[in-house]
Amino acid sequence: REYSDGPSASEGGDLGWFGRGQMVAPFEEAAFNAEPGSFVGPVQTQFGYHVIYVRD
Repeated sequence: REYSDGPSASEGGDLGWFGRGQMVAPFEEAAFNAEPGSFVGPVQTQFGYHVIYVRD
């Protein structure tokens, strides 16, 4: 969160809720296959590397 430099940086890197088909495939696969309450990553996409925390 501290080092986010994308469009969500002003929100601390928080993307909020999103559904299937709204994110690029590698990001979406990682997020939807993760257990709630877990971190996933780094996940590489064309936008860079991501560490994802899945709340629910």
